[in-house]
Amino acid sequence: MFKDIQKKLLLQYPLLWNTKFVPMIAIGILMHIIFFGLGYIDGTIDFSNRNNIDIEATSIMFGVLINIIIIIIWLINYFKNNSLKSFYSKSKYSLFYEWLQIFVVSAFLFTFYVPFHVGKQLHQKSYYSLEETTNRCKTIATADMFIDGSFGETELDSIHRSKLNGEEEYINEYENDYYDNRRDTNYHHFRKDYIVFGEKKYDQFSLVNRNTFGFTVISREQDSLNRIQVQNWLHQDSQAEVKKLMNNYLNLIREHNLATNLTLDKWFEIIYKAPEFKEFLYIQPYLKQYETDNSYKYNSYDYAVEVPVNERKYSKYFVQQDVLKDKYDIVSDAHTDDFFDEIAILAFLYGALGFSILVFSFRVTSGKSWLIAVVSAGIINIIYGIFTVVSRADMLYFYLILLTILGIIFYFFIIYSKKKNLQLSRIALNLFLWSFVAVIPLLYLMIQEHYLRSENRYDYNYTSPEYEWMREHIIHMFSLNFIFAILTLFFLSKIIRNWKGISED
Repeated sequence: MFKDIQKKLLLQYPLLWNTKFVPMIAIGILMHIIFFGLGYIDGTIDFSNRNNIDIEATSIMFGVLINIIIIIIWLINYFKNNSLKSFYSKSKYSLFYEWLQIFVVSAFLFTFYVPFHVGKQLHQKSYYSLEETTNRCKTIATADMFIDGSFGETELDSIHRSKLNGEEEYINEYENDYYDNRRDTNYHHFRKDYIVFGEKKYDQFSLVNRNTFGFTVISREQDSLNRIQVQNWLHQDSQAEVKKLMNNYLNLIREHNLATNLTLDKWFEIIYKAPEFKEFLYIQPYLKQYETDNSYKYNSYDYAVEVPVNERKYSKYFVQQDVLKDKYDIVSDAHTDDFFDEIAILAFLYGALGFSILVFSFRVTSGKSWLIAVVSAGIINIIYGIFTVVSRADMLYFYLILLTILGIIFYFFIIYSKKKNLQLSRIALNLFLWSFVAVIPLLYLMIQEHYLRSENRYDYNYTSPEYEWMREHIIHMFSLNFIFAILTLFFLSKIIRNWKGISED
């Protein structure tokens, strides 16, 4: 069957037969299916264990190795027959169609990781619906306030006065970041040691000032509302609601067979110390050592809170909350992350574009001129790099490269218009094909740097609006540049076809 297809392609569609397009696409589709399956396996979550199945690194290495082998076999068969060196008639844009086929094959081979990522994320999403995931994450996030959640920052005093180096300084809220970085020095803390909730003062280290755990499936606004809801329960002494939350959390622990020696009554007893909610005991994370060594129960965990070590009061109770949060964090991210990262997709496409142009340039010129062009490109980059380092001018390298690219393009068209010196034009064409894609990004970078340096060059904290706009739209620039590259190759293919007709003499 396969031979019959190839024979039919040879007779009716010689270009498709020559590029081995059909078998390569079949191989590419098969690879995508295989890697989707591998990604789906890698997306397995074991909620009762710290370690998930992790075959991503192995799969990527396997994919790269297989791709190298496939590409070598493909190129050997592809380069066996060159219609440009035979008496085949070539249509006006046949070279463009040939490059397009090379690019499509390259794109299939280069993007094997995309279905892997999609399969992995799809499996992680499949455990619970978005609504169920949100509800479970809300339970875990708010229950963290009664386990080991960090404490929220208290308000700043409107104006602070302190003595620094013998000088009297006034510090307002705009200088907060500066002084927050000096908390570990002898300088004063400029925050209040209490919070006010419901017109009542609570100590800064009370349960009322605890933070919830963050999940991406819960927005910041909703997270703040969830925290306020628990704070209201404490402030209003709603014991039934607190117990309900604790019970829901313990149900999740039991559902996933996670380790704990907590019971609802004991948890409530050691945590719920109304009305000040300050004299509570810490719930420790589960450690494997607990099963054999009791000494770990009281001094093995460093909490990310501001309570002095000698004031922390640990209980004998523990819960495997770190595993629970880690697993549901994965499910949460799977629901909120995009299936396709536009930056990654663009990188894969540029990789396929670069490789296809390398193959195409070898096809339309010769091995000797292609190799000379590679050596020339390497020498040019080394020389420009040395000049840049010696001159200590950051942008000199990019200016030299841009001028060289434009010079190569201009030189090729001069030779093409004079229709002579075919050997030199082969080298120029190779360099032209490899570098024209970089013209727009280089110009974009230079303009961006101009806006960065043009105004307030002595103010290192200032960036112009134009510079910020260009930084925000860099992905759009690369996307448009990719389209520009395809259009350029479309029109350039006709020129290359005519250039191939120039006499060797």
